[in-house]
Amino acid sequence: MKQKWRGIFPALSTTTNEKGELDEYSLRSEIRFNIEWGAHGLAASILAGEFYKLTDKERLKIFDIVVDEAKGRVPVLVGVSHSGTEPAVGFAEHAKDIGADGVIVMPPYFGRGIDRSVIRRHFAAIARKVDLPIMIQDAEDAIGVHMCPMLYMSLLNEYSNIVSVKVEGVNTLEKISDIKKLLGDKLIIFGGMAARLIFQELALGADGNIPDACLTDLLVEVYNNIQSGNTERAKEAFARYKVWVQFLGNYPGASAEIEKETLRLRGAIKSSQTRGPNVPLEEREKARLRELLIGIGVISE
Repeated sequence: MKQKWRGIFPALSTTTNEKGELDEYSLRSEIRFNIEWGAHGLAASILAGEFYKLTDKERLKIFDIVVDEAKGRVPVLVGVSHSGTEPAVGFAEHAKDIGADGVIVMPPYFGRGIDRSVIRRHFAAIARKVDLPIMIQDAEDAIGVHMCPMLYMSLLNEYSNIVSVKVEGVNTLEKISDIKKLLGDKLIIFGGMAARLIFQELALGADGNIPDACLTDLLVEVYNNIQSGNTERAKEAFARYKVWVQFLGNYPGASAEIEKETLRLRGAIKSSQTRGPNVPLEEREKARLRELLIGIGVISE
């Protein structure tokens, strides 16, 4: 089940209105903006999309909206991660039924300390029952579950629809290097972590990155210029993007609202309302963010 997933696949924010209700209009707008910004694919209902704050019914609705709005223009990967194997399988089956291009799966996220064989069975159950390409999301820093490249290899050797891994965390670069040594080009590798390490990841052989969905145009410029060999232009675009990333890092717990406020200021969505638990972004920080976005040239005064 060979895929050609490459480039920038932004992780869509899940938009809600001021009452905290799912805002379909804004989500569809966010999708259109990201496609216009040059996204090579889309990722929905993963960590950056706050899937853990949504009901199962809402998650399924998000799958439907994203696939419908994308209309086949770019690949759509939907996050089916769940604390239970059976619900994750159910999400994946729905993704298959509506025409998603693939699914993204973390290990069971209440699985700290569980045996590697249990993690393997979780992924195997999804791979056996759903004939869709699967991306494993290795987010050890976020959920505390360790996986190693040998586990990827074991799954890849048995299930042809396990085709990719998203690697993020403090050992990202070491793990990407180990994957390439062990598996070569047999596994599509994406980075994360708001694309902070995109230059290093691509130099090690990664195929793309799944960043936040609010500055996709800058990251597409970075990626495309790296691919064409224009390193200086890539560095110039990344220097603008890095200003925003540094702001993001100054407010732990408020990342989802910063991403949405950036989208709102760029005219992509109506509200930056963020469900709890969250750390609210104060008005003075919102004003600073607006000035920052003006400074890097993505909004006007």
